[in-house]
Amino acid sequence: MEKIAIDQMIDLIQNYWTPLDIFRVNDTAVKAVKIVGKYHWHKHSTQDELFIVHKGQLKINLKDRQIVLQEGEGFVVKKGVLHQTEADEEALILLVEPIDIITQGD
Repeated sequence: MEKIAIDQMIDLIQNYWTPLDIFRVNDTAVKAVKIVGKYHWHKHSTQDELFIVHKGQLKINLKDRQIVLQEGEGFVVKKGVLHQTEADEEALILLVEPIDIITQGD
């Protein structure tokens, strides 16, 4: 049980789209990820996914709309919802999701 400096953990991330676990609480992980560009369309059939923007801007594309998140904002993509994430410039995102989630979707 030690405190964690989120910005220092994010500095350890070397590759885009590669989440790093920074906290684990029961069966849930809080992950940090650096993103730029677009990720592929995917869904998680049995698990919700929470995105929180730490720095930058995140766009979450859904079938019928686009959600634009600024720093300090978050959005839950419900299980089974097809989505694509993107950032025009580097963004630092916190993900809150089950430990066993398959990042690439199913």
